[in-house]
Amino acid sequence: MAKRRKRGDGSVHLRKDGRWEGRVVIGYDDNGYPKTKNVLAKNKKECLQKLKVLKDSLKKVELERLSSDMCFGAWLDHWYQNQCKPTIGAKTQTDYEERSRPIVCSSDFSGMEDSRSSSVRGCSA
Repeated sequence: MAKRRKRGDGSVHLRKDGRWEGRVVIGYDDNGYPKTKNVLAKNKKECLQKLKVLKDSLKKVELERLSSDMCFGAWLDHWYQNQCKPTIGAKTQTDYEERSRPIVCSSDFSGMEDSRSSSVRGCSA
C-alpha cells in the first residue's frame, strides 16, 4: 500500500504518458477553488526533488508577504483575504468585514502600546 503524504506536501503521480507529475496548492481564487502549480519529470525521484524546490520557492514568497513588523490590522486583513474568505459563506464574509473594518482601517490602537503582530500572542479567530 502506498504511503500517504502530509498535508501541504503536494501530490505525486504517474501520468499516462510515462512522466511523473508533482502538484502543490499555492492558494485559492475568489471562488474558493485551489490554484496549483505542477512540475514534470521522467522519474519519481527527480519529480520529488523538483517539487521540493517549487515548495521552497513558494515559502520564500509567503515569508516576504508577512513581515515581523506588520501591524495587527494588516495581519488581520492578510489572514482574512488569504485564509478565511475563500472558505466561508457570503453572510459570514459580510459579518467578518463589518467587525474587522474598524481594526484594519484605524491607525490608532487605543490601549495598545505596540500593535505589531509579534506583540500579539495567542490571538486566533
